[in-house]
Amino acid sequence: MEIWDEVIKEYNYELNRLKNVLGEGTVEGYAQYRQIVGQIAGIEWSRQIFSDIIKKRMYDEEDQRYRVFIF
Repeated sequence: MEIWDEVIKEYNYELNRLKNVLGEGTVEGYAQYRQIVGQIAGIEWSRQIFSDIIKKRMYDEEDQRYRVFIF
């Protein structure tokens, strides 16, 4: 397993944990609800940016290798 797979796994674990807190109804008020929803949004944003960066880096590396073989 690559390091980025582990990072994505941890993002997903935390997202599921927070969503379960909301789903179980154990939130103690609107302020805590807003905090958890904000955390979910932040983690999802981070996960997407991280995934985009990894995909771009991998694509760039493949593109670099391809260029080497052409010339």
